[in-house]
Amino acid sequence: MSGSIFVVNENNKILELKESKYENEDIFQELIERYPNILAGDQISPDNPRKWIFISREMGVPDEEDGSNRWFLDHLFIDQDAIPTFIEVKRSSDTRIRREVVAQMLDYAANATEYWSVETIIEKYEQQNKNICDELGIDENSEELFWSNVENNLKIGKIRLLFVADEIPASLKRIIEFLNNQMINTEVLGLEIKQFVSDGNTKTFVPRIVGQTSNSVAVKNKASWSEEGFLMAVKNVDEELVDVCSKILCGFRSFGCYINWGNGKVTPSFVPLYKGKQENKLFAVYAYSTGIKMEIYFKFFKEPYFTQDKKIEIKSKINEIFKTNIKDEDLTRRPSVYINPLKDEGAMKEFLNYFKVIVNDLKASPSN
Repeated sequence: MSGSIFVVNENNKILELKESKYENEDIFQELIERYPNILAGDQISPDNPRKWIFISREMGVPDEEDGSNRWFLDHLFIDQDAIPTFIEVKRSSDTRIRREVVAQMLDYAANATEYWSVETIIEKYEQQNKNICDELGIDENSEELFWSNVENNLKIGKIRLLFVADEIPASLKRIIEFLNNQMINTEVLGLEIKQFVSDGNTKTFVPRIVGQTSNSVAVKNKASWSEEGFLMAVKNVDEELVDVCSKILCGFRSFGCYINWGNGKVTPSFVPLYKGKQENKLFAVYAYSTGIKMEIYFKFFKEPYFTQDKKIEIKSKINEIFKTNIKDEDLTRRPSVYINPLKDEGAMKEFLNYFKVIVNDLKASPSN
């Protein structure tokens, strides 16, 4: 339904702007590329508004490894949390805005997450002579981590699908809401950007996000990683470490520990913990795209069992097994080590046997 909005100018005169359709789709797409803030990042995440990093317009999507591009996504953006955002633009007058655009977007998502490389994305970004450190206000050390997180998010399907139109029909809105409610990693949203024009060709654009429901927000906020998702992320980094992580999980479960799966937005993780009278977190394993790391939870170790002398003993054993150099000052922190040394069967056996004793001691401790 068309309508009007009214603007009071500097002379205190009211200017009426009437809703107007876009002349063509290209104008619509140009608007998004030139003014990314129109994508309503504050509506998508009011507590942490999205900051948009433009990657490319007409981003090619192949349907096989090293294949030529079969499709072209209207726009690719990435937000400050390294989440790739796929944007497909259709005017409401386009009959494809209902079912066909959904199938089209799912084709893009399924194949891009499988066949895009982060190097291709970086190349597209750098062709604009922009600097990610300047855009995000990060240092050079964080730049590598940002692009690694982009790569990891693609691999695990942590992306955002955004259908943009001057008007989202009810049939498409229902599909968006359904997909958004069902998908844990992928966010599916619609964005209406209505155009209002005055007789003097003054224009105003009003964006509105559709498709968010209380249920979809709850699903995204409460979602935690699973063993399947974690091991899949590990496999993408180093297939040999899948067996290492599986042995850690199997071992600590056999000791009577509970596995707490992380709910971080970017990096899969798990924490083995022993629940007695106290809850004792032992360490965390994180599946970064650059390697699999273990954080030793000295910071969370609880007395009376974990005395300073016990922490020093654990530090020495970790240094011995992992061939690392954790220092005494790290005993109040969460120092990390790469788990690659546990590929060696002897090192894995020593690691599990040592922590089995710790868990058994916790079980026998009166305070636990």
